[in-house]
Amino acid sequence: MKYEDGATRPDSINIQALIDKYAQEFIDCGKLIGKNGLAVGSGGNLSIKVPGGILVTSTGSALDNLHSNEIIFVAEANREKVYFWGSKGPSSESINHWTIYKEMPDVKAIAHVNVGSKEDKNIPSTPKEIPYGTIELGYGMIPLFKKTSTIFLKDHGVVTIGQSLLEATNLLIESADKNKPFILPFVKPFI
Repeated sequence: MKYEDGATRPDSINIQALIDKYAQEFIDCGKLIGKNGLAVGSGGNLSIKVPGGILVTSTGSALDNLHSNEIIFVAEANREKVYFWGSKGPSSESINHWTIYKEMPDVKAIAHVNVGSKEDKNIPSTPKEIPYGTIELGYGMIPLFKKTSTIFLKDHGVVTIGQSLLEATNLLIESADKNKPFILPFVKPFI
């Protein structure tokens, strides 16, 4: 069904029930990221694929201090707009997550922090810096994710994929170096 916000989603989705079901998992994974020194201000984001869309952390949320109202439902994302439901806007990187889920249907969760990768892990990197909050960044990550579950975005941070949020978070903790933080300027506002 097409909704007044322009998005298409099944009628039977109870968005609040989805948020309630997964909020503690987001909160626990965010705390785990913080405990390992990888939460840099409001940098980073988490998401999972759910029926009818994705759940993603809100823009400006601190991963190590997440609250359930900072888990946002994204029904659809494209080059022009992100269709979402929640008390805040979704992460500026929601379109990247959406693109990965769309092009890689087996991926169930994504975790990202704005720190560099551990040198001894030989983590593949995007060949150039791609502006975040763009569909191009999502498409830039996919060729690397077809070979590995952990990548480094040049001058941006580490991103992992997994079958669960905990799996993606654990890969992130194994791969990211807390001594290499990136502070990024805001690039793209939501329409």
